[in-house]
Amino acid sequence: MRAILIVWTIVGVFPQVFGQSPQFVSQNHSLARNNSSTTTSAAAKDSDLATLHCIPLWGEKSKSVQQKKEDAAFLKACDQNFETRSEASRFFAERGWEYISEGELDTACYRFNLAHLLDEKNSDAYWGLGVVCHQKGDGSQAIRMLSKGVLYDSSNSILLDDLATLYIGQFQQTKNREDLNQAFTLLNRSATIDTTNGTTFMKLALAEYLRNDFDKSWEYLHKCRQIDVQVLDFNFIEQLASQKADPHGVFNKGKE
Repeated sequence: MRAILIVWTIVGVFPQVFGQSPQFVSQNHSLARNNSSTTTSAAAKDSDLATLHCIPLWGEKSKSVQQKKEDAAFLKACDQNFETRSEASRFFAERGWEYISEGELDTACYRFNLAHLLDEKNSDAYWGLGVVCHQKGDGSQAIRMLSKGVLYDSSNSILLDDLATLYIGQFQQTKNREDLNQAFTLLNRSATIDTTNGTTFMKLALAEYLRNDFDKSWEYLHKCRQIDVQVLDFNFIEQLASQKADPHGVFNKGKE
């Protein structure tokens, strides 16, 4: 699960790794060079490239001639091993989620970059890059990446929830009301798309709490409870109850 405030959702189905040289998957950019007076400069260039692999979308800058050559070689290899580039993109995005779950954020970033190279419309690539940015503490960049993902997958309720969660987190830091308004816009859209997504209503309850509308906060919290009690955040419920007692009496003091 992609946890930000409550839950991220990580792709859980990992296709079997196809038979291929390890260099194809992750080591096209070896840092070792042998028997050459240009060893130091070549290693430095490779080091620079390796650093770029760990930056979302390679820093969104124009690529060097060497990078373009490596991209072309990578795409050619994928064309030989996958039926479509979209399929290959999904494969590398799934590898990215695996590395996130293992805490290997730089490696995950590289996989999502490759997924984007293969298919610029793969929302999962942006989603994963957003998670990497968030876990590295770059909230504004995380919002940028997830926003790009929403452009290509605007009907994904979970993705909308995650982007809204980032805006809520940003609001808690900046107190900029526009951030909270953005969260409401995303969550309301999510609730329209999927009325069975309990997480959406849990986050709406949190957003209303931050807006000091405790009645609406309880209303959304009980919608969440009716849909999926496992999503409830009982620490938040205790905090909400300290501001206003549960109108339904379910969570008032002394009751479970």
